[in-house]
Amino acid sequence: MKKVLFGVVGWNIAETTRMIEVAKLLRSEYECHFFSYGGKFEQLVEEAGFTLHHLKPVEDDAKIQHLWKVDRGETFKQPWTLEELKQRIENEIQLIDTIKPSFAFLGSVLSFSLSCRIKKVKLFNIVPLALSRPYLEAGLPMSPFTPKFLNQIAVWILLNVPLVMGNFRKVSKLYGLKPPKNAFEVWTGDINIVTDVKELSMLQSLPKNWYFSGPLFAHLDTPIPENIKVLLETTDKPKIYFAMGSSANHHVLRKTLEGFYGLDVVVVAPIKSHLKQDDVVPKNVYVTDWLPALEVLKHVDIAVTHGGQGTVQTNIAAGVPFLGIGMQPEQSLNIYQSVKFGNALQIQKKKVNKHNVKEAILKLLSEDEYRKRALLAKSMMEQINVSKIIVDIIKQNTL
Repeated sequence: MKKVLFGVVGWNIAETTRMIEVAKLLRSEYECHFFSYGGKFEQLVEEAGFTLHHLKPVEDDAKIQHLWKVDRGETFKQPWTLEELKQRIENEIQLIDTIKPSFAFLGSVLSFSLSCRIKKVKLFNIVPLALSRPYLEAGLPMSPFTPKFLNQIAVWILLNVPLVMGNFRKVSKLYGLKPPKNAFEVWTGDINIVTDVKELSMLQSLPKNWYFSGPLFAHLDTPIPENIKVLLETTDKPKIYFAMGSSANHHVLRKTLEGFYGLDVVVVAPIKSHLKQDDVVPKNVYVTDWLPALEVLKHVDIAVTHGGQGTVQTNIAAGVPFLGIGMQPEQSLNIYQSVKFGNALQIQKKKVNKHNVKEAILKLLSEDEYRKRALLAKSMMEQINVSKIIVDIIKQNTL
C-alpha cells in the first residue's frame, strides 16, 4: 500500500484534528503516517488508529509558549535556532527516506516544507483563507480593527520582509534551496487546499494550485459527560458554550468570564486546562475538560469562542450564532467573516471587559436575526461534499 506522511503540530488541537480528518479520507487507499515534535494533542493521532513518529528535538512547554506567541503575533523572535532547524530537517529527511511517501501534508510544521523540497516530495497544504498568500495579495484586510492604510503597510511587510525567517534562510542555503523571502514561501505547498466555504468567504477566486474545499474540522467520538448532558437537557435557562481553544490568552479568558456574572444563563466551558489556582469562576459557569464541541453546540443558544477556523465552522455547522474574541489576527478575520454575514458579533481582545461581553451576549440572545443568519450559513455549508472535493483534489494532483 502506498504511504502518506503528515507533519502535525501536536500542541494545537485544531491543526492535529484537521490532519486526522484528511487521513481518515485516505486510509482505505493509503497507509497514513504522522510525525510530531510533542504536544498534548498528538495522542489523538494514535487514538484515531494512525502511526505516530516522535521526532526530536522535542518542543517543551517553554518552546510551545513561545510558538503560541509567534502565532498570536506577540513576538517575532525566531522560535528555532539554526542547530534546531538542522536537526529537525535531518530527522524529517531520514523519516522520508524510511517511509518513502507518495506525497505529504504540511500542517504547520514549517521545517517539513524545506524537507519535502530537498527530497522532492509533493507537498499538500491545508490552510484557512485568512492571512493566506492569496488573501493578502488580494488586498483584503489583515485586521478588521485598524485603518486601511495601516492594513496596507502590514500586508506589505508580511509579503516582503522575512519575519522570523533568518534561520530558515540560513538553513535553506545549506541544503541548496532558494532562501524564502517571507514566511508564506515555507507555509505553502505544491498544492494548497483552503478549508473555507467559498460563498461565505471574502475571496471568490484563487490562483493556480489553490482550491476551496469547504469546512474541515474535528469530529470527535468523545461522548458528552453525563452531568453536562443532563444539565443541557433539563435547564430552561439560555445556554452558552464558552471555549477558547488551545491558544487561549489567560488575561482575555478571565475578562470574558467576568461577563457571565449576573446573567440568568447556563455556561458550559471546556476551559479547565487554562485556569490557574487563584482564578474565580462565576457560579453559572460549569467548567469541564475538552468536550465534543459539535454535539454540545447542538444543545445551546449561542457560543462565545476564540475564532479558530475549526471552532467557527463548528458553530456554523450547528447553526449557532456566536461572539468571537480572536487571540491572533487569523482568528479575528475568521470571526469578521461571520460578522459580515450576520451570524456573529466581535470584540477586539484588548477591549474585552465584563460590560462589552455581557452586552454582546444579551444582543445575540434577544435579536432573532442572528439565529436566522446562523441557520442560513448552516444550510449553505451542508450543501458542500467536503470529503469528495478533497479526495478529488488529491487524485487530480497525484495521478
